[in-house]
Amino acid sequence: GRGPPVILLHGWLGSWRYWMPTMEALAQDFRTYALDFWGFGDSDKPGDLYTIEDYVHLVSDFMDGLGIPQAFLVGHSLGGVVALCTAFSEPNRVSKLVLIDTPLQGGALSTSLKLVRSPLSRILARPNTLIKMWMRALKRVSSDWTEMYEEIVEDTAKLDHDAVHQSVENMLSLDLSSKLGQLYIHSLVVYGERDEFVDPKQADLFANGSASTTQVFVLSDCRHFPFLD
Repeated sequence: GRGPPVILLHGWLGSWRYWMPTMEALAQDFRTYALDFWGFGDSDKPGDLYTIEDYVHLVSDFMDGLGIPQAFLVGHSLGGVVALCTAFSEPNRVSKLVLIDTPLQGGALSTSLKLVRSPLSRILARPNTLIKMWMRALKRVSSDWTEMYEEIVEDTAKLDHDAVHQSVENMLSLDLSSKLGQLYIHSLVVYGERDEFVDPKQADLFANGSASTTQVFVLSDCRHFPFLD
């Protein structure tokens, strides 16, 4: 597309690919970009560089590499945490912010995501149990994107289990709610009321703790992928 740059950041067990309908919709007015975090999709699987801080550096390096001084950041789940932390650490590089189903506190993650901390998760991952659960959630969204669904499944199967383990572990020790008063960037915050991976009540923290530049919406008929719903 053409226009101001927008960078879209995926969540746990995802890749850039599930942003495709969003990128196409935005392309009329914006130049859209999406990337795979280390350990996901087609990006390298170094075995480390999987913390939130590492991903914030990755976004910054991505922008430097493409000559983007400032951009809108759109983040989903893990990507929302990375987008928010980028806005806190480098506010001059983020012109606007969209956060979708973003956990501000580690306790907001579902039990299924927290289980990746357990040594048993290695055993569960062999038959891709966690991935299958994720795919079931994807299948609940609109049925008119069957072709893309296969590509998303393919990309999800490429992930490094350590990337999920380390980034979830890192998230569980974070609580970003106390910093919301420092967020002066114009922000749109969206949750699916029926989200099965991130507690949608996190919306209340944004509504009560953010500056007036933040708008918060909870969508009643949506789960974890409101942009696909």
